[in-house]
Amino acid sequence: MSISTYRKKVQGLEKEIADIEIKIGKEQVKMERDSKALQRTKNSTVYSNKQRSLSNAQKRKGQLQKSKASQMKLLNNAVEQLNRLDTREDKKKQVAELKHTKSLTDEYKKQKELSSEISGQPIKINFEKLPAKINVLFLASNPSDQNPLRLDKEIRLIREKIQASEYRDSINLESRWAVRPDDLLREINDVQPHIIHFTGHGSDNHDIVLETTEGNTKLLSKEVVTQLIKTMSDSMRLVVFSNCFSSGQAEAVTEHIDCAIGMNEAVYEDAAMEFAAQFYSAIAFGKSVRAAYEQGKLAMILAGKEGNEIPELFTRKDLDPEKLIMVNPSA
Repeated sequence: MSISTYRKKVQGLEKEIADIEIKIGKEQVKMERDSKALQRTKNSTVYSNKQRSLSNAQKRKGQLQKSKASQMKLLNNAVEQLNRLDTREDKKKQVAELKHTKSLTDEYKKQKELSSEISGQPIKINFEKLPAKINVLFLASNPSDQNPLRLDKEIRLIREKIQASEYRDSINLESRWAVRPDDLLREINDVQPHIIHFTGHGSDNHDIVLETTEGNTKLLSKEVVTQLIKTMSDSMRLVVFSNCFSSGQAEAVTEHIDCAIGMNEAVYEDAAMEFAAQFYSAIAFGKSVRAAYEQGKLAMILAGKEGNEIPELFTRKDLDPEKLIMVNPSA
């Protein structure tokens, strides 16, 4: 099936699961009402009727829960397949980018040879005016025992915004999926990121949700995240936490890096995507971290999304985020 077909399937399954959850809630209310009636009544006929009604409600609830589990399994499989297809699309885009870069290089060589033939002088390029390349490491986790998230949509929006920016060739965006705790050191060593972007679920205890080998939830505490950033901070300058309740992590890691962005409470998935996509767009246009942060919040408002007050920017004590420019062509 195509990507669009899987997307429609995912949306359909999400709606079915939501409908089932509503029905489960109604049966639960009925069970609680019947239980209270059983405790109050002294009439044997009423007692028998309420007992029968309670038993039927329990059976219906059990059937609905089985149906929900079955649909959740189908949904997880569909999301997994969708992620695979999106990964293939990303690879195709990377191949296209490589071809684009090679064609530009070939054209440059031709122009250089032509110029030399005409003027006898070599073409000079001021490489100091070209912005340095930065690496962004996108770390995504969506355990099977959590509500499914459209993390594929988030990376796609970010990539599209970067591609439409002035200095798109100055940002290398690397994504890693179904991240487990023991993946972190290897991936950071491999990519040497200037920016790390955590996305997925978070907990109100300021934990980041990663995955076990079986695909279930594995919590990473604020203290462990801080130790990770401290140990691996050689190239790192910025960490973005798209997870809910992540402002605690963001504030803590600024003891070891320039700045970080976190969410001070639960944030709607679509709103977090709007913020992240515009943030990286502004970074790729050579804007400061402060300007990119403000543009990300404004993008949430313009898109009609709630929660523009939820993202928070934290910086090292001696740093002005207005002066921190990740892609700086004049540096």
